[in-house]
Amino acid sequence: MTSSYYPGSLPPADTPPGAEARLEAYRDELDVAREALRQARDDEVKAKEARDEAKRRAQFDPDCPKVGVFNGVRTTVAYQTAWIEGRIADQEHEYQLKKLARQAASEHLRTLGKQGSFQQSLTKSIGDDWSRNTRRWGA
Repeated sequence: MTSSYYPGSLPPADTPPGAEARLEAYRDELDVAREALRQARDDEVKAKEARDEAKRRAQFDPDCPKVGVFNGVRTTVAYQTAWIEGRIADQEHEYQLKKLARQAASEHLRTLGKQGSFQQSLTKSIGDDWSRNTRRWGA
C-alpha cells in the first residue's frame, strides 16, 4: 500500500494509516501462508499415498520373503518388514520431507497469526492515542 503523502512507501507505523497498512500487509502474508499450508498438505497426502502404494506392491512382490520356516530356514516378520522397508525407502524419505514441509508451513502460519494479533493491538492503541490527542488539540 502506498500513499500520496508518502509516495512509494508506507505511511509511518506510528500513525493510524501506517498501522492499518501494516495490518493489511499481515493479512496478505496470512493469505499466502494459508495457500502454502494447503499446498503442503496436498503434497504430503500425495507422498503418503505413493509410499503406501509402493508398500502394497512390495508386499505382493514374488520376491518378498514369506514368513515361516522353509527348508529349515526361518523367515521372521521382522525380516519381511525390513525387506519391504528397504524397497520403499525412497518413497518413505519423500513422505517424511513433505510431512516436515507441512509442519513448517503450519508453524509459519501460526507465527504470522500471533504477529498479526500483536499488530492489531498496536493499531488499536495508535488509533486510541491519536483520538485522545486530536481531542486535546481541538482538531
